[in-house]
Amino acid sequence: MSKINPSASLAEKLVRWQLTHGRHELPWQKTHDAYRIWLSEIMLQQTQVVTVVDYYARFLARFPTVADLARAHLDEVLALWAGLGYYSRARNLHACAQTVVADFGGEFPRTPELLQTLKGIGASTAAAIAVFAYAYPAPILDGNVKRILSRVHGIADAPNAQTDKILWQKARETLIVPTDAARLNIPFADALRAYTQGVMDLGASLCRKNQPDCGACPWQGDCVAFKTECVHAIPAAKVRTAVKTLAFGWYIYRYQNQVWVEQQPAQGIWAKLWVFPQAARIASASNVQKLPLIKHRLTHRALEIQPHLITLDEPLEISQQGQWLNFSDTEHLSLALPKPATQLLRSLGQRQTGLFSSKN
Repeated sequence: MSKINPSASLAEKLVRWQLTHGRHELPWQKTHDAYRIWLSEIMLQQTQVVTVVDYYARFLARFPTVADLARAHLDEVLALWAGLGYYSRARNLHACAQTVVADFGGEFPRTPELLQTLKGIGASTAAAIAVFAYAYPAPILDGNVKRILSRVHGIADAPNAQTDKILWQKARETLIVPTDAARLNIPFADALRAYTQGVMDLGASLCRKNQPDCGACPWQGDCVAFKTECVHAIPAAKVRTAVKTLAFGWYIYRYQNQVWVEQQPAQGIWAKLWVFPQAARIASASNVQKLPLIKHRLTHRALEIQPHLITLDEPLEISQQGQWLNFSDTEHLSLALPKPATQLLRSLGQRQTGLFSSKN
């Protein structure tokens, strides 16, 4: 790492570190296209980079522009999203694309204030889009940045409305300014983007929640938590929301390589996704096989799903709300199913009945 002047600003130290040690090969770093940057930012919410890369490529292959995404049917968007979890992000993604096309002529707004008026875009995401697409100077404050700034400034309380207010102010104060860029001898736009990417990289690679690497951190000499030997205690953990258990059944009507699925309502768990009926639809059905219990964890729900496999001799219409789905190729399903349903289909396709436990 190039030598960092201990009297330099936090921003200057971070940019010097990022230019040498930060991430530079992520696919969304090679563009200033607001659509592509927005897509990556939404996908990266609550999801690891290694998971997002393939989804990002598939989305761009199918929807190369925001207009393409806006024209798509929601079912197609959800099907491509299947496996990423937090499906409200996909629904908001589709709605946002339609608004950008209808109200902004297909071009994303250039300021964080206007970007925040779009569905699914919060303050930190809006700032990241504005920085990377338009070099608009705005601080970000996602979960990683909250942890970093809490440690640097010794803010021990768990994130809440009051600490968020303080951290936003610290983020604004820390943001790189033109004089920092002049000392770095690079254009301000480049310095701004390197700073914003740097604070993301710092949280991902060094200032981790567990096992932080303080020895390699460019902000070590300024960090209150490091100096007071309380890095692991800052910020304090949030009070966990009680996890409720929800138990229900799945009735899987199968005819050859097809299963009957029904679309969920617009509200509730797995909204607008396709799942198996939760009640028996054919009272006289024979050849019913009770499969092992499925346990699946959502953010604030522990699901216990009892599946029943019903093999039919002909493809009956089970209800007016559903349709038959061919599951012979579970990697390219035409409808969006939640993760445990896809795994169950894969198991059935391989003629297995042993199920599994899974997390989001």
